[in-house]
Amino acid sequence: MKMGPKRIVTLLILLTLFPLTTFAQDYTQWSLPDGATARLGKGQINELAYSPDGTRLAVASSIGIWLYDTETGGEVALLTGHTGSVRSVAFRPDGRTLASGSYKEIHLWDAASGAHIRTLTGHTWSVLSVAFRPDGRTIASGSDDSTIRLWDAESGAHIRTLTGHTRSVSSVAFSPDGRTIASGSGDSTIRLWDAGTGAHIRTLTGHTRGVYGVAFRPDGRTLASGSGDGTVLLWELTPTATTTATVSVSPSEVPSPAIGEQLTLSLNITDGENVAGYQGTVQFDTSALRYVESATGDFLPAGAFFVPPVVEGNKVTLASSAINAVSNGDGTLATLTFEVVEVKASTVTLSQVALVDPDGEISTPQIENGEITEPPQLVRDVNDDGVVNIQDLVIVGANFGKTGENPADVNDDGVVNIVDLVTVASAFGTTAAAPVLHLHVGTGHPSPTVSDVQGWLTQARALDLTDATVQRGIIVLEHLLAAVTPKETTLLPNYPNPFNPETWIPYQLATDSDVTLTIYTSKGAVVRRFELGHQPAGFYTARAQAAYWNGRNASGESVASGVYFYQLRAGDYTALRRMVILK
Repeated sequence: MKMGPKRIVTLLILLTLFPLTTFAQDYTQWSLPDGATARLGKGQINELAYSPDGTRLAVASSIGIWLYDTETGGEVALLTGHTGSVRSVAFRPDGRTLASGSYKEIHLWDAASGAHIRTLTGHTWSVLSVAFRPDGRTIASGSDDSTIRLWDAESGAHIRTLTGHTRSVSSVAFSPDGRTIASGSGDSTIRLWDAGTGAHIRTLTGHTRGVYGVAFRPDGRTLASGSGDGTVLLWELTPTATTTATVSVSPSEVPSPAIGEQLTLSLNITDGENVAGYQGTVQFDTSALRYVESATGDFLPAGAFFVPPVVEGNKVTLASSAINAVSNGDGTLATLTFEVVEVKASTVTLSQVALVDPDGEISTPQIENGEITEPPQLVRDVNDDGVVNIQDLVIVGANFGKTGENPADVNDDGVVNIVDLVTVASAFGTTAAAPVLHLHVGTGHPSPTVSDVQGWLTQARALDLTDATVQRGIIVLEHLLAAVTPKETTLLPNYPNPFNPETWIPYQLATDSDVTLTIYTSKGAVVRRFELGHQPAGFYTARAQAAYWNGRNASGESVASGVYFYQLRAGDYTALRRMVILK
């Protein structure tokens, strides 16, 4: 909305007192059809609001919010929890939510049950006015701290703060089309703001005292303002530059990938007309996503200048401009890539979106936000990280044979067994890549050994081989066996080296072997021999599996500092490596 250069009319308010209702000392009354009266709350009453269907009346008072049934006058609930007097109250257009403003905070309530949903904080003084955007997605709040704040009505996230008034903001209102916010202030002015971008449109002056109320005519053509100077001013509104374009986050709804994976979203435009450039801000939940990068899309003509993104906390501001060219129709303005830091539901919100034509005229498109949903809980996702992978398989293997309640018992039959293992393994699909990339998975459980996997395979092959789940599980276990079986027998460097007084000697076996480890002096004399016995193929690299030497000879005496050699014999394999003791 733009403001015409003139006010239409000034209405002088004559305060002639005619008692339409009866006032008692601490409550208000009205007459019911049967002549009875209904109490409308105790304490000082600051504001009233009807629910959209007219069945409820919310009364903001010094002790809380009273909810009344408007048919019977009966008290439905008293909502308490604010730290100060409740100064403002408003219903969401769909009637589901009630917003109330008090000292430094806004509370959101379930309008049906009266349950507290969440608290919005950020104002530094009392919240004097709250209003919902007609689409119900945004809340505007005016405060004694001279600011207007905009909030996401679903998540409660702070979108932006509008500053410019020099005294308390007593009243805020959205235009019927939701594009404009009007605010009245104790500084005697009315300010108009672009609801999408937060940009200040203009300031209306004419009142001689504070403006305590603003209201739009239902057709949006007139704004009324009421002041402490005893007048109501009516202001003629003329339409802003309009556009039928819509800028949206695509996909509009997408399940969250697993932690660590990337998610790419697009900013798409439809019905663009004569567009030479754009600017917009994307707000996201930093507890769910980490911004990685963004890139220009294909909508603007080739050669358009993509301004380096501005990243500030949970916001990314994007802008691009064509040079001596325009675009029309549909396309992609930009893409944004995020990394998932937690699998959870969250909203990707667009704001301050503006389209610019070659003459520098700005138009505000309709915007559509994106939703990242929490994926359905997978029964086979044992550790609840949003993906079924080797970690889940390791946890099931570590709990093998246990009975009773256990997250590894995926089929809830009271015991963790081969059925649970095959069921989890089958969720990998038929490719080998997923389960074999990372065997040391940090679950707190040891990685499966060759013997473990061989045993699982033997049991799995005894199951119903016509079952598709069993078939997929066996394939994954076969690939896992290949992953845990070394390609060749190898003696690895001891650690630490140099050492004092102990060290671990790792190795890996490609086949089952009789293993002997011998320690020699630099002159070839035997210091210590370890008969490690017959060992299955596998990796013996962690401290729990590697050979251990405490720096003593066969008699238990500490050996001297110097160079020593250690030799591994495993079947036909022999290897010798050097190590150093420093004391």
